[in-house]
Amino acid sequence: MSEINVRLKHNFEDSDKLFRILFAAIKIGKPASKRKIADVADISSQLVDYHIDKLVDNGQLIKIDSLYSAQQIFSDKNIYKYLKETVITQELIEKLASGIDFSQAISQDNKVLEESILTLLRLFTIELKE
Repeated sequence: MSEINVRLKHNFEDSDKLFRILFAAIKIGKPASKRKIADVADISSQLVDYHIDKLVDNGQLIKIDSLYSAQQIFSDKNIYKYLKETVITQELIEKLASGIDFSQAISQDNKVLEESILTLLRLFTIELKE
């Protein structure tokens, strides 16, 4: 069984562009051209062309002829249910709520907590070791 190491990401440089490309491919829901993905992601075709192979190399996208598709698992509602039940627990929310200074936030507390969870998920990465 693999050991899991959770750590802070070290490279933020391309993560937003990569996520936007991946999210666009998920949103499209079927194999699409780089141009279509660029349109949905609202970024230039040149940026998609530059970054899309990284998503294929990382296993997040699949290339089918000259079209790209997100892994089906990203649209699987059972995975999101599992995350909700095991990762995004009431205990996690309570730990965040007790550690966040809400005094300067304009948003409601639940929105601050939601954004904090999303930030944590984007800030950390895991490494599976054999």
